[in-house]
Amino acid sequence: MKNQFLASEGQATRKELLEIKLMKPEIIAIFTFILTMCFTPGPNNILSTFHTIKFGYKKTIPLHLGMYTGFTFTGSLVALLADWINQYKNIFNFIVFLGAGYILFLAGKIAFSPPINIEEDNKQKNLLGFKEGFILQFLNGKAWSHFTTLMTTVLNPIQPGLKEKLIWNFINSLFGLSALITWAVAGIFLKRFFSTPKQAKCLNIFLGLTLAMLGIYLIFP
Repeated sequence: MKNQFLASEGQATRKELLEIKLMKPEIIAIFTFILTMCFTPGPNNILSTFHTIKFGYKKTIPLHLGMYTGFTFTGSLVALLADWINQYKNIFNFIVFLGAGYILFLAGKIAFSPPINIEEDNKQKNLLGFKEGFILQFLNGKAWSHFTTLMTTVLNPIQPGLKEKLIWNFINSLFGLSALITWAVAGIFLKRFFSTPKQAKCLNIFLGLTLAMLGIYLIFP
């Protein structure tokens, strides 16, 4: 009996190890998706760079906190409604479409904004904070597309429970915050190399066009 128990226990252990081994590629796939979506250009990252160039990193921190909070809230909302979204995907596709329109609007504002002026920046004109960062997430077409795909397509086959989705949402948000900081640091370095009004204008156009390409992709995937 003891040998049978040990044998069955050994089989169970091997089975668990096999399941963990089988899960590894899927976990890697989830992280790959999250990293790709968080660190590629989007409204949050582009605005993080643009705002840091214009006002410096310290004055961008409240904007980051607002983005992080809104990002986490939006992800939690989609996790809660994942089953409902699967049934009514057309509604969420429409939300993504509206968000893409806002992205194009934001791209235009960045591309045609006046060159960076240090004296004007010191007046804190157009300074964005926590509230603006939080509200932006509800208009962010990339965020809606990101979370809808993550919760209903990537996680559903392997992590279908609400608890697991909320845990992944927390992990996702941490990567999102890391991406914001990374793009802000890039803004610090870019400001050194685009110091003249003409160079700054070229940088604004480049950032705006990068964001516009995302908006167009969301409309015509």
